[in-house]
This record gives sequence, structure tokens and C-alpha cells, in this order.
Amino acid sequence: MSRENRDPVSVLFSFVSGFLPDRLLREIGRVRDASVGFDEMIREIRLHADRPAFLLIGGRTAALPVALTGEELFAFVRGIAGGSLYAYLDCIREGYLPLPGGSRAGIAGDFVTENGRIAGIRRIDSVVIRVPHAVKNAGELAERVFRREGCRRGLLIFAPPGCGKTTVLRDLGRRLAGGPHPLRTAIVDCRGELSGDWYGAGACVDLLTGCGKAEGIALATRTLSPDVILIDEIGGAEEVAAIRGVESGGVPIVATVHGSSLERLFADSPISPLLRGGIFGGFVGIRRAPDGGFLRYEAEKPREKAG
Repeated sequence: MSRENRDPVSVLFSFVSGFLPDRLLREIGRVRDASVGFDEMIREIRLHADRPAFLLIGGRTAALPVALTGEELFAFVRGIAGGSLYAYLDCIREGYLPLPGGSRAGIAGDFVTENGRIAGIRRIDSVVIRVPHAVKNAGELAERVFRREGCRRGLLIFAPPGCGKTTVLRDLGRRLAGGPHPLRTAIVDCRGELSGDWYGAGACVDLLTGCGKAEGIALATRTLSPDVILIDEIGGAEEVAAIRGVESGGVPIVATVHGSSLERLFADSPISPLLRGGIFGGFVGIRRAPDGGFLRYEAEKPREKAG
């Protein structure tokens, strides 16, 4: 599964290959050799204990005639965690482990809870490896909407899970932080999906990793004097409060959120106070296209219903 160039996808495959059983690697290699454009279209590797593994290629899910044992799956997770799951407890509490190249491995299984909080995991049943890609012009519309507001108002990118919000945010960060007149771009990257070699050597970008989203927003504002702050998948009460505090100080926020429509986000979601408070001056949505791709579009703020 090795590739000659060292792009983020190559880095990811090289890393996880060191912890996967040879029989699974052979099957992935067989599919790769038989699929035109595999490296550009692969989106996920889905591993299950005592059930088949799957590849998500473009918009198609393909089963592999390989099933990992529970022991093999646990060994894989322990391997990508550097031999210590405890060191990644905060990530495990959020249901994932970070991977090189701006990716992550989602984890499902039998979690251990203490006082209503996840304290560990005793059995791993599934692992979903997200394969990141740089999509040309993914952030073009988002950049146009953001710059139309003079880079002074926030921007919200919304879509259902798996529709490419993070991909858009990465490309937007590259666009804003690069060029002859870059913006001072702070990126709060709690899951490691926005880090990596995405932005280029000349980018004016500051990455904050290993901290919570609310803490990262506050740190960026206090210490980095950013022109804009980018953050992925907002929704918690602390994040909402942090964004309201930062925006009132004049720093626009570009954020993503899970949501199928702007109307539903305005009506009933944890971020509705931000929306109703005018924090965001522009909105970009993403939906699946009939051909299996993704359609990015500008959404308009819903009109207030007459009382």
C-alpha cells in the first residue's frame, strides 16, 4: 500500500499498514489494483470484530472476504495508540483515535463508564478509518462567501456527516492563509484532522492541537492575534459561549456543524443562539449529488415567521 509521494494519504496508509494483518493488506491491495482511481476515491476502511471488513470507495461500499478477530482488532487499536490506550483516554472518551495525515479512527464497542462519563473501553467491536483527501477547489465557494463580507463576519459550513465539511474547511484554511496577502489564520484542531501538510510551507497558519475547542478558541484569541479562527464540528455549550465571546471582540469564526438544513439549525439546535445572534454572516451547505459526489451551495438565512 506504499506510495512514492508523501502526501497525507500516503502517510496514513504507510502508518496503518504497519498494524494490519497481512491477509487484510493483500485484499486491500487486490481491490486497489482492480480499481481505477482507487487512491483518489478511497474514503474509509471499516474494520469489524468477527465480521467482514469494508472499503468505502467513492459512494460505494465494498465488502472484503476478511474478518478480523476481536484480538486482532484490539491489537490494531493498541498499535495506532503507540501501545498505550490510557495516553489517549481523552480521545477515546470522544470515540476516536488520531492518525497521521489529518485523519482519525472512530471506535465502537463496550465502553466503561464512571459517574456517567466514559472512563475507558473493555472491548472494541468496530474501527472506522477516515481517509483524508485534498479536493481541488473544495473551499472556493466558502472563500467567496467569506470574503464578500470583507472577512469581518463569521461563516458557517453545514452538512450531514460524511459529506466533506472538514475537506472544505482544510481547503478554505489553505486559501485564507496563503497567497500574496494571507490572513493570520488560527486553526483549532482537536481531532488532528486539520493538521498535516495541507497548507504549504508559506502559509500564515497557527495550529492549536491537544486542547478542547472552547479552550483553543480562547487561547488563539489571547495569544495569536488572528484575523480569523477556523474550527471543526461545533455544538457544545462551552464552544457556543466561547464563540460568542470571541466574535464580540471582532474576530470572525469559520466553523462547521452537522446539519441537514439551515432551517432546522435555526429552529432547534445547540448553536441556534449563535445563528439568531447574527454571529455568522454567510452560510455554505453541502449535500450529496445524484452521481455520488457532493454539491456545495450557498444557503440563505431563514426568514422570521410572523407572530
